[in-house]
Amino acid sequence: ELGPRKSIAEKAGNDDNTEAIPKSDDFKPKVEYPSPYDCGEKAKNILKEYFVGGDTDDAVLSMHELIGIGTEGHDERGSKVVENSILMVLEMKKEEVDKFLTVFVRLAKEKKISQNSFVSGLNDPLEFLNDVAIDAPLAIPHLAGIVAELVKSEIIQFNFLLDAPEYFRTDQNAAGFGAQVLKFIGESATTSEDYLDVVEKLMTDEDKAKHNSASELIAAGSS
Repeated sequence: ELGPRKSIAEKAGNDDNTEAIPKSDDFKPKVEYPSPYDCGEKAKNILKEYFVGGDTDDAVLSMHELIGIGTEGHDERGSKVVENSILMVLEMKKEEVDKFLTVFVRLAKEKKISQNSFVSGLNDPLEFLNDVAIDAPLAIPHLAGIVAELVKSEIIQFNFLLDAPEYFRTDQNAAGFGAQVLKFIGESATTSEDYLDVVEKLMTDEDKAKHNSASELIAAGSS
């Protein structure tokens, strides 16, 4: 025997006989995220505040709320956040680059940003690297260091460079950039067959006329 039916109020644990009020979770408003462009602009402001003594936890939380991982459009928002942040720190000191990496490596490790966002967010910094370097001579080693840290942290694969924008691969000394990345990763990377194969594929005809192999190109850059 089932026994007497409970009223809605009793089921909800209410003391009176008013109808149960649905949980607020049932009516959570849909979060409206800013456009990818606006996310990129906001990301720069978050980092600027962080650079002047901000809290890492706060910066990570702010980026997480901006990107909204798992919701519609998160890859595009994340991509613009990565792109604008990198383009900004390329014109700064290494100290700011390191702080940028602290925040973004943690975002990746905590799965608050996708690998796709990193890969697509690196496209413009790679494509316009030489232009940026005209006014910011440290831009090339800065970006090589960023890519190296992302590869070392297993956030992206080194071979993503093979799918980088065509202009980067044909006119931006892509093989030389790849060699710099490997040096930042460490000595074992400069002798890894998988990594050397990527640098070899990045070598242009001009590179091949000067160097017989990726190993030779890397060694020449060290001398």
